[in-house]
Amino acid sequence: MDIFESLLEALNQLLGIIIAFAVLFICFIFPIILTVKNIIHLVKKDVLEKKKQKCTVITMITGILLSAFDIALISSYKWDEPVVINEPSELTRLHEPFSSDYALSLFLFALAAVVCLVILSRGKILPPLAAAMCVSGVYGGIILSLFFISQLSVNLLDFDDVYFLAIPYLILFCVNYIIIAARVIRETILLYTAHFRENDIEPKNAIDKHLRKILEKFAGWIWFPILGIIPITGLLMIICILFGQGPFGIIKAFTETSDWAYSTMISPPPVEYEGHYLCTVAVNGHEKVVKPTRLGIRHGVKIGVNRQLCVANAFEQLIEDKAPRFHKWVRHVYDKYGYPLSKHITTKLRADLVYIAMKPLEWLFLLTLYLLDRDPESRIAVQYTGRHIREFMNI
Repeated sequence: MDIFESLLEALNQLLGIIIAFAVLFICFIFPIILTVKNIIHLVKKDVLEKKKQKCTVITMITGILLSAFDIALISSYKWDEPVVINEPSELTRLHEPFSSDYALSLFLFALAAVVCLVILSRGKILPPLAAAMCVSGVYGGIILSLFFISQLSVNLLDFDDVYFLAIPYLILFCVNYIIIAARVIRETILLYTAHFRENDIEPKNAIDKHLRKILEKFAGWIWFPILGIIPITGLLMIICILFGQGPFGIIKAFTETSDWAYSTMISPPPVEYEGHYLCTVAVNGHEKVVKPTRLGIRHGVKIGVNRQLCVANAFEQLIEDKAPRFHKWVRHVYDKYGYPLSKHITTKLRADLVYIAMKPLEWLFLLTLYLLDRDPESRIAVQYTGRHIREFMNI
């Protein structure tokens, strides 16, 4: 029996090692291999079309899946949520790089660009309008990739948290898209110009002749398909409106964020993990209920404070000054039960309810301060300012 259990444990360990190596390979090594292959396919011209097309499809599928994972890994905090600093379950100090409220808009635009790229990578002659739309979609994908890169690059050199690996790999997928797009557009130009010459297709009129000359010039393919982005963008906007994203959902996906290149929103100050759970109430509750008064400082971090929080902290400071041993016991009880409670304060309504429930204790704290402290209001006022009441009064 012992031998069987030992064998089973060894097999479990081996399975764990295999899974760990598989995850490591898929998430970190495989994208680099694909990048090298795509660069080779861009530079070398004698690679089989099937190999290039297969590599393109695998790159797109892998890139989309890993990008979704990396974006979630960077942060799940919306711009209007305070980041919890030093919480064991949270590994980041940033807010989400793309607004999850407009994730559908971002996905639709990215999907359209990927589909157009995959269609063109097949290397087949398409109807003229379909070819123009696909090339335009690829150009749109290049533009979207550049916005992706610039949005993320502002935090690229920040190595403090887990996202120091997620951001480069997100950018790596965008770089791969641009590399493949450059190759596919070049091959599409060569394919169509060769098609016209081999089949000796004569222009039907002067306009057709003029357009043919534009087609045969690389510069013409740089600017002409950009015009095709307009109808594609318009169609995608209509779809976004139908799904409730609004006409500018793709723009808001970048701008309704905090901490990133195109962010326009100002987030609430972060909440300290070890801090008073009433900090969470002061930040998360409805302003009309919890009545935040100002910004304060705790352990060098800005936090939102209200009257209730300052009264509670002033009470703790008073008993620390007057009865240090009793304060240690109070602090122990507070740390044991306060933080588990704060983990459940995840909505504005819950923060409001905790604020209301704490009112009797707030009045008790206030009564104690007025009974034992010479200047209770001054003690309350200096809370979370980085100063102590002893600096202002000889007590």
